[in-house]
Amino acid sequence: MKRFACGWGIGLLVGIMSGIAFLAAPLYISLSVAASTAQPILLFENDRVKAWNLTLEPGQSTPQHTHQLDEIVICLESSRLRIVKPGPEPEGETVHPNAGDVFMPKVKGVTHVLTNAGETRYRQISIELKER
Repeated sequence: MKRFACGWGIGLLVGIMSGIAFLAAPLYISLSVAASTAQPILLFENDRVKAWNLTLEPGQSTPQHTHQLDEIVICLESSRLRIVKPGPEPEGETVHPNAGDVFMPKVKGVTHVLTNAGETRYRQISIELKER
């Protein structure tokens, strides 16, 4: 009987610890994603264009970067975005492109950080237009 009770107690303890780990995992994952930076993935390049895929989870940002080329953006998944340009008094704006929107932001020569300030994932395809 002692062996049965000991085994049952250990099983219960392992079950409780597994449940806590299972419930805490999404919190840990969301905190680690929120603190990370996202790098765009190069999908295609030729002598005329470069195509990039960018995914930003909620709270995630791009590194500070400067655009060398004009680009066309296709929004695949919508979220609220915060765009901040560095400086002694950083300039910022918040935008909310909708899935399916296609636009050409004035970014050539612009340095900024893009942050997903919404509660859903943001995805876009950017097509940089090379000068001929």
